[in-house]
Amino acid sequence: MQLNLTLADLPPDDSQWEQLDETTRQAVIDRLTQAIAKVVTGNEPPHRESADE
Repeated sequence: MQLNLTLADLPPDDSQWEQLDETTRQAVIDRLTQAIAKVVTGNEPPHRESADE
């Protein structure tokens, strides 16, 4: 599955980013880093089956 990011929907400046506190900014950076690493390496976490499957 390929998702598309519409960059036209983003604000033209950094105002949204500037509103985040440092802890939240670091959390966003960490999650983006993990997502990029998964794409680059092709590693996905193992699928966990729920109890009703």
